[in-house]
Amino acid sequence: MGLDNQYHGMGSAEFHAAMTDMLLAGFPVAGNPDRRFPALRADQVAFGAPSSVSAGNGYLAPAGVQSAVTCLVRGEGCGGYTPRSGTNPDFRGLMTWSINWDRYYQWEFSRNHGPYLRALS
Repeated sequence: MGLDNQYHGMGSAEFHAAMTDMLLAGFPVAGNPDRRFPALRADQVAFGAPSSVSAGNGYLAPAGVQSAVTCLVRGEGCGGYTPRSGTNPDFRGLMTWSINWDRYYQWEFSRNHGPYLRALS
């Protein structure tokens, strides 16, 4: 459930944007406004994604992952989600926990996201 009180399906750009936005904007824990998780600075936040279809649930093709990052950094291409944290030019980027699968798939994650992230800054 995102800050917009909508469920965002795993494996979508909106899911990555909405879940990461919670860290950037802060949120009430278990919906309790008296118990708040404080916002993290953008330079403290990155999100992780499976590197390939074999690496786990929620795989999203590189264009979708990059759409989520562009949404968080520039506030553009967000689809139906509007980040509550605004734009975050200091956002740290991406990681994958499945580097062996990235190697198996000829470095799809690294080849696609490395140049994109370097051009974004």
